[in-house]
Amino acid sequence: MSTEGRLLKPSSLPSSLWDSANGVLNLPRALAETYERLVERHGLRELATMRDAKNPPVGGLDQERSDQHFAQAFDGSCARAQLALLDPKNDAPRASNAFISSLAGNTTSLTDSPCGAGAAAFSFLTTVAELRAEKILPREPLHIYLIGAELSGPARAYAQEMLVELRSALEEQAIFVKAEWLEWDVTSALSNTDLVQRMTLTSEHSARRLLVIANFNAFLEKAGKKKEAKPQLEELLRHSSGHNSMAIWIEPDMNPATVGLFPWLRELLKGTWRLFAREHSDESGSDPLPRSAARFRLPLLPDKTARVRLAVVAIDLDRAR
Repeated sequence: MSTEGRLLKPSSLPSSLWDSANGVLNLPRALAETYERLVERHGLRELATMRDAKNPPVGGLDQERSDQHFAQAFDGSCARAQLALLDPKNDAPRASNAFISSLAGNTTSLTDSPCGAGAAAFSFLTTVAELRAEKILPREPLHIYLIGAELSGPARAYAQEMLVELRSALEEQAIFVKAEWLEWDVTSALSNTDLVQRMTLTSEHSARRLLVIANFNAFLEKAGKKKEAKPQLEELLRHSSGHNSMAIWIEPDMNPATVGLFPWLRELLKGTWRLFAREHSDESGSDPLPRSAARFRLPLLPDKTARVRLAVVAIDLDRAR
């Protein structure tokens, strides 16, 4: 497929992020080193070596489950987000373009919900920082108003600690982050209203709005919470809309997301927002969901790799179009 129209050409990707010869992602150095420091600081090294690819952790509200998810799944979530932004195989160019245009410079209101320990947001920001350091992207001042919305208190604590560690590396590349971490329950109307109010305030003076929803299929699809969450998700998308506004939904390329969650999302959005879920047409004329896959180098075991799979939906929330 042609790369015409790509804001970030796959051929321009530096080896520090994409080992093209072997098809392997490298997490941004600042992110990988920070993650390793936190794993060591919290005594999670042994837990991190016990990951089971067939039974990945899904996180939880208590410290034990949050520790397990951070130790065993945080790096994979980072790699999935990085794969969506870089799109080295040109599988989902519209999503990549949305990220690049939203994070190129000026001011951006970025909402990451649910944020967990911040894997998606920090992957995007450190990847852009690395691209700037490699002179692939211009070093224009980028002011980010980040809202991390997450029900788990221990996960929010990890996110805050990560940002403290990453701030200097981001600011070296003119990326300045103001962040707040909100307790958010997608099944609660009042909790969702609190998030919407904060989003409205932080986006008032932003040139762009970007809503990121990542790794939500375990809660919405597997736990059967779609019906309870539906009004709040509709409200979240509605209040995220406006000029230069996009939403990106990222999930693992697995049946709960691709067969269950995303078709439901398509119906939810029908007639309201432009859904950029479809990139290519196959021979039958149908348009499959954008998917990609790659291996990524494990930050804690750099001589080993793991596989990450991506399914992604881009939603145009610009009401001016």
